[in-house]
Amino acid sequence: MPRTRWRASLASCLLLALPSGASGAPAARAQDAAEEESILRDAEKIERSLISLVSRIRESTVAVVRYVQQEKDGVVTEVGGGMGSGVVVSNDGKVFTNVHVIENASRIEVVFRDGATVEAELFNKMPVYDFALLRVRRADLRAADFAKTSLVEPGQWVLAAGNPRGLGLDGEPVVTLGIVSGKGRVAGGKYQYHNAVQTDAEINPGNSGGPLFDLNGRVIGINGLITTVNNAIANVGVGFTIPADQIASFLPSMLSGETVEPGYSGIQIEPRTDEKGGVMVKSVDRRSPADKVGIRPGDRITGLNGKPIDGITAWANEVAMLPGGRTVTLRLVRENRSLVKKLTLETRGGDEAPR
Repeated sequence: MPRTRWRASLASCLLLALPSGASGAPAARAQDAAEEESILRDAEKIERSLISLVSRIRESTVAVVRYVQQEKDGVVTEVGGGMGSGVVVSNDGKVFTNVHVIENASRIEVVFRDGATVEAELFNKMPVYDFALLRVRRADLRAADFAKTSLVEPGQWVLAAGNPRGLGLDGEPVVTLGIVSGKGRVAGGKYQYHNAVQTDAEINPGNSGGPLFDLNGRVIGINGLITTVNNAIANVGVGFTIPADQIASFLPSMLSGETVEPGYSGIQIEPRTDEKGGVMVKSVDRRSPADKVGIRPGDRITGLNGKPIDGITAWANEVAMLPGGRTVTLRLVRENRSLVKKLTLETRGGDEAPR
């Protein structure tokens, strides 16, 4: 059902909760009954559409189980080390999840919609962004389609699918419904989350690595973080999703088995937004891509690849989309003169945050 019809039907359904005025006229009462019947039919259409959508998105959603080795009294045993979720990204057996879901695993298993449990191997990873790509020996899979996160809007309905608290281990991924609460969120820590989509769809421990879908069944992003209160590991309505656009920048190379790293420009930025807009270059690493094209400390960067840079968050979000080897265009201001510089990003051979 097109999104405009979903919204119209939702508005109609909400009218069911409104008190209707009493009317003594039989004709008016009959009209009210007919309208309520029509609203109910619209609600049933939404329900049937959701049932169909949930069945479809479950086909490409999986549960991921991690095992770790444990030593006691000189005896090494293998025990359950946690679990999470994932999404099928290629028909020949590639599954995308989070690094923190499978970190330090001695063995990984993936549970599919048909209940089959298949051992998986780590095929590729990009720890700085919490990206992990698994491979299973199965070729009859249904890969998910990805949406463009740049087109996602706050208020848009979304569905989170996965394995919260192990409830998807029976092969039936758990699905929760919510909206997009915000975009462009940045969350630091061990893993760098940039351009993250915020959602109030319930995401709990075990949802990590699982997909967030739009109403067309396309992946908006991969669920990775939740906000907690008083260290209680439970959903409080604030979840963060790695955006599909960022994943799309790196996934083709990851699928081909290449070592993928964030792009490196050599630019150090002042940790504040410049009062004139943009970001100020604090320093430039010697012999870095930025140094080679003559970018200097004191330059004010106002644009990257045609997109305006209005502050430190915008800079961090845009840089996080760029892999090594990509040529970028910077617009900057130096002593009241506008300049354009093109540079090719490099890699530094390690798992470091981009800059």
